[in-house]
Amino acid sequence: MLEIVAGPAYLATPSMHVVAWNTALSAVFGELDSVPIENRNMLWLVFASPSHRASIPNWEADARAMLARFRLEYARHRGDPAFQDLIERLQLASVEFSHWWPEQDVSAPPNRTKRFEVAGVGTMELEQSIFLVEETPELRLVVYAPIDSLSATKIEFLQREWKAQAVTSENDGLSL
Repeated sequence: MLEIVAGPAYLATPSMHVVAWNTALSAVFGELDSVPIENRNMLWLVFASPSHRASIPNWEADARAMLARFRLEYARHRGDPAFQDLIERLQLASVEFSHWWPEQDVSAPPNRTKRFEVAGVGTMELEQSIFLVEETPELRLVVYAPIDSLSATKIEFLQREWKAQAVTSENDGLSL
């Protein structure tokens, strides 16, 4: 189902741990298969991954907004070990996270436009929408839809490049 979505999309837990994603997400933001499973978390990537952080032009505002949304989910899931482990690891990995975490900023931001800098194609503007999965309300479907034809074209280009690279990598592993 995720592959039907034109833009980057993923399924995540309330603690923002990514459990499934589409090829558009891999093409635009990098392959999550190469990220250790304990770090396949959007909050971790935003605060502790230099390459992901660099792709967000307005990093501080976006990181603070994401942290405020995380605090809201944390309040709903107090005592959940997934949240506690992530918070402890982020406090060690990110100076900003450790400074901002004690703040009381809590919010559930509306769907909004986000900007990303992607190597080789430049800036893309995508509208982020978050949906609860009816059959599994603990999962969120996060979709980044291109807001203009240029961003859509850039996503298509990145997907073609990513798929071609994946095929080349598979063929390199074959021996005749």
